[in-house]
Amino acid sequence: MQHYLKIAALTVLCCATFISDSSSAKSSELIPIKPKIVGGEVASEGDWPWMSVLVDTSHEISTSLTVDNTIYESQAFTGGFVGSATGNTVDCGIGDTQCADATDKICLIERGDIDFTVKVANCQAGGGIGAIIYNHQEGVIRGTLGENFTGTIPAVAITQADGASLQANIGVSASLTVTEEVAVAQSSICGASFLGGKWLLTASHCVEGVSPQQLKINVGEYDLSNGAKSVKAVKRIYMHADYQLDVELNNDIALIELVESVNNPAITLIDLAATEQFVIENSSVTVVGWGGREGYEANGGPTSDFPDKLHQVDLQLHTNDECKSILAQSYTNGFEGTFTVNDIDITDAMICASIPGGGKGSCQGDSGGPLMINTNEGWQQVGIVSWGIGCAADGFPGVYTRTAFFSDWINEITQGIAIEQVFDFTVQAQNTATATELEVINNSELTANLTFQIDGDANFTVANDNCNTIAAGATCLLQVNYDATTVGNHSANIIINSDNSNIATSSAKVSAQTIALASNIQTQLSSANNALTWYSGGSDESSAWQLDNTEAAIVSGSIADNQASIVLVTVSGAGELSFEWSVSSEENTDEPETPFDALYLYIDGKLIQFISGELAYQSKSIELTAGEHNITWVYQKDQFGLAGDDNAHLRNVVFTPVEVVTPVEVVTPTPTNPTENSSRGGGSIAWLSLLFMVVISLRRNK
Repeated sequence: MQHYLKIAALTVLCCATFISDSSSAKSSELIPIKPKIVGGEVASEGDWPWMSVLVDTSHEISTSLTVDNTIYESQAFTGGFVGSATGNTVDCGIGDTQCADATDKICLIERGDIDFTVKVANCQAGGGIGAIIYNHQEGVIRGTLGENFTGTIPAVAITQADGASLQANIGVSASLTVTEEVAVAQSSICGASFLGGKWLLTASHCVEGVSPQQLKINVGEYDLSNGAKSVKAVKRIYMHADYQLDVELNNDIALIELVESVNNPAITLIDLAATEQFVIENSSVTVVGWGGREGYEANGGPTSDFPDKLHQVDLQLHTNDECKSILAQSYTNGFEGTFTVNDIDITDAMICASIPGGGKGSCQGDSGGPLMINTNEGWQQVGIVSWGIGCAADGFPGVYTRTAFFSDWINEITQGIAIEQVFDFTVQAQNTATATELEVINNSELTANLTFQIDGDANFTVANDNCNTIAAGATCLLQVNYDATTVGNHSANIIINSDNSNIATSSAKVSAQTIALASNIQTQLSSANNALTWYSGGSDESSAWQLDNTEAAIVSGSIADNQASIVLVTVSGAGELSFEWSVSSEENTDEPETPFDALYLYIDGKLIQFISGELAYQSKSIELTAGEHNITWVYQKDQFGLAGDDNAHLRNVVFTPVEVVTPVEVVTPTPTNPTENSSRGGGSIAWLSLLFMVVISLRRNK
């Protein structure tokens, strides 16, 4: 697949509610063919009791907007202020500055490169009592004002056409209302199948970057419009350790553990031998989901027409060789040159399904749901909706995760000794050491005596004192250490061994990147400040940041698509770190909050800000608390194209410590019955992926 992904855009069949606008998609073109409606029909309620859905829940928000006695359709911003306002409209441009002459008026603001939060704040700062934000392109705005929005005026969104109508009639009376309903609503993210007890099966790409606290599950769901009160909380998520997003969605499988068991009918998984036999026979299979019903060809998309009620469609299995042959022929027909099955990478962990002529298939929103076959044992699951080229496009079978390939892994997690599957220590400065703790859970019914070993890079070690013996149902914390002595990328597997062969054990994958001490950067930027120590590296030897002597700055290194150039500075103590940064890169002007190529700033592993496009030097200051800090700048490219100089610059980095005042010790009497509080530290702050950030939400903030 690495070959043909450069030709056609892979469609991740995920996230019905969160599909991005096609205006921001970057893909090469195939021969245009008229899209078809994805076939299928409404499922009968009760037919698929194990069918489940990953959802985002929220309280229903309703809006109303009347301008000059005309009612306009409007949308709410999540996180916005609930209230109403009536006043005359005033033109506030794109809302990038405090709106003039807005006292007691309704601000009319165009969508642009400014956060929605800033637009509304500038309206309120000018005395505005409400805000109407209209789109700068076709389509509705589905935006958010963020969890920390502090404004106290209501805001609504309208279309570009309605915005133009209001612009032509500025100064008339307008009334808007934002109301939060009592009922809870749910938005579908992906499908899943219920395996029984507390366990569900889905696709890894559905839960990439998602914490258990962000996710809810509705087991046995049918109608999304009325089931939000039945959602269940998630306790843990296990993405397969060998899941790959960079080249193809290989090993695209994940397990979800609920907080509490559910008493619902469960689906069983078909074994490898039976799977292979059904594939050879090109057997009929059924896929169900709440995905879009609008099909499109390989150069089209996105889909639309998402149903509330569960839908189903019948397809036909292909052998992997047949699937490769079909895809190779489709590329040969669509492009100059000849493509063979060797150019198509359908792995043993995948299975394909479609119908001759296309027109039926899974699409965005169906991801994670089951591909099923009716056997002598009833309905059994043979696949998980994963990816495809287009949706229901002729000559492009849908690709599913082959569930039987992972039966041992599923058993290890759900019935054996489970461990957090993946941990990335991310970027570490040379000659430093760090540690984390991975949770180990005994999901078997027996007490287990365990040993742990590292298979791979010796820079990783484990200390298993806490996990030598673990009772059934118990958990422990395994300490994993990383010694950053050797520059480069490092990885290893943590192997768990049990003294009882009846207890299955899983394994974990750990990784890290060590970047080298950069004395040249130290001299260039911080020769007079011993508090700062510099390091640099990246995807290969040429990607480290370099000196730019024309302006006493540093410039990002040479990188290709899907690569990163990294520079890191360590500083100790409280104070202010100030710097100037600039970038000349490919910019996503349609969706600025989802950049193509950009310069990112991380503080102690947390993403703080990014800049993208053609930007001259900008000044920035950061307040640092006491302790050790890593400040990291990453110039990162996506998988397509370039623009401008394709680099980033950094200069004038200054750390100003604050004076430490030693407090006067005050002796207080010890209470008669003191309350003891304890907490456990440890672990690494999660680092957002440097090369691939899977965005499952289309809630816009600009």
